[in-house]
Amino acid sequence: MGWRKARILALGFFLLFSTVVGVFSSSGTANADVATDFKASVMAPLVKITDWTAFKKQLKTLKDNGVYALTTDVWWGDVEAAGDNQFDWSYYKTYANAVSESGLKWVPILSTHTCGGNPGDDCNIPLPAWLWSKGSADEMKYKSETGYVNNEAISPFWSGINQQYSDLYGSFATNFASYKSIIPKIYLSAGPSGELRYPSYYSAAGWSYPSRGKFQVYTDTAKNAFRNAMISKYGSLSGVNQAWGLSLTNVSQINPPDDGDSFFSTGGYNITYGKDFLRWYQSVLENHLGVIAAAAHSKFDSVFGVPIGAKVSGLHWQYNNPTSPHSAEYTAGYYDYNSLIQKFKDSNLDLTFTCLEMNDDGSAPAYSKPSTLVDTVSAIANSKGVRLNGENALATGNFQKIEEKMMKWNYNGFTLLRLANLVNSDGTASSNMAGFKQYVISHTKPSVSNSVTIYYKRGYASPYIHYRPAGGTWTTAPGVAMTDAGTAYPGYSKITIDIGSATQLEADFNNGSGTWDNNNSANYFFNSGTSTFTPGANGAAGTIKSGTPTVSAMDTTIKLPFSA
Repeated sequence: MGWRKARILALGFFLLFSTVVGVFSSSGTANADVATDFKASVMAPLVKITDWTAFKKQLKTLKDNGVYALTTDVWWGDVEAAGDNQFDWSYYKTYANAVSESGLKWVPILSTHTCGGNPGDDCNIPLPAWLWSKGSADEMKYKSETGYVNNEAISPFWSGINQQYSDLYGSFATNFASYKSIIPKIYLSAGPSGELRYPSYYSAAGWSYPSRGKFQVYTDTAKNAFRNAMISKYGSLSGVNQAWGLSLTNVSQINPPDDGDSFFSTGGYNITYGKDFLRWYQSVLENHLGVIAAAAHSKFDSVFGVPIGAKVSGLHWQYNNPTSPHSAEYTAGYYDYNSLIQKFKDSNLDLTFTCLEMNDDGSAPAYSKPSTLVDTVSAIANSKGVRLNGENALATGNFQKIEEKMMKWNYNGFTLLRLANLVNSDGTASSNMAGFKQYVISHTKPSVSNSVTIYYKRGYASPYIHYRPAGGTWTTAPGVAMTDAGTAYPGYSKITIDIGSATQLEADFNNGSGTWDNNNSANYFFNSGTSTFTPGANGAAGTIKSGTPTVSAMDTTIKLPFSA
């Protein structure tokens, strides 16, 4: 490639980048506290749940220890496996019901990537098989500088991606509108492993840590996109030649680097050609983020009205390599974090960033500086007003480091990877729970909500509540199972439901098998606050009184009228 002929200033950009990092690290808008709405969440296992009883025990332990929400991959390869627009959400409705019963909130990730082949993966869920008939492999798949073809996620160069994602998001909104009260946020998978990046580091392609990774734009579709972008930028081939100091004779000679190793080792990344390539390479991801964000907002905002987020990976290795600084980040598509995070702002998306638990090393061969990277990205997000959620990169107990970062940079939330890091398979808390509570959960801010808490004096041994916030959407019958209120309130079940801006909760009760409380075909209305409900005997309507039951008046029923 002709860029080798141009003047090389190998260290100039590295010194400039280091200066920028220093500025953000020392003068960001750090407040030494988490955000006022901070919440601590836990990510669910990748594999599908088969033992629901054991899973519910684990969820109860999370709730009992102050965890706010469970974050769950909702796999595209599962829900639309049968064919285009043939959705089956039954498993995830069972899942959402289990989370609701526990009292936790549920944060779904619309996972439009495969599960399997990346660090930490313990499952194998490919994308829907029918999908690949919708376009050519050259448009839909990634191809690396070594020729490896990757189908972990759909390539952002495919023109059909907006329609497919819109269909998926729309179906989710229709099917889970009734779960609005337990969904405080929705995540979008923006690429491999659910992250906004190229599949630059992938073990099946021969990658191993701490190698830089490979560029991923070598299909004809991608090359043509690069050529068109450069002609558009400079006006003509002669304009490209003038900018790059070359003498190309045909537009087809405008190509991505033909030798990635040389591109870095000889400083090609730091000449005009290299900078143009890297800026364009990242811009493809930014455009992709804008496309999926627009589709998500159009389907979710009017239904759920909650924040929508996406994730950027913490590629901390090769950070300060003296001959190829930031090469792992660049090959993944992270060249200019300021521009990248601005796209989150413009798209009205929350940003999740990883590796908050890790410390800098900086020595060969990894040249790893995750702590510095977290500071850099977090400072930019703070300066732009982009909401931040953090994650750990590896199983960890280093919660003090996490606390340091999330407080320094005003994080809105932290999600621990994963459930097994905190709760054993039998439902007991692991040795990490105490540290997570002390350093992370303890910073949870009280929710500002409008909720109804109902204590149910059991007419049914395992009662279900079928409800809707007044004027809202009904739960799918039979509704949601209520949980045992505990030894302090024997004979009662309990549930708390956030009714948002509604003034009342409209509900009825049943046993989960088709037998309903008899209220003369009307429903019960509960005002926000706490109420105790006692089913009527022999078909009579039940009764409602304000407040939680007390031990001294456990069986006392005050028969108040209720509106219907």
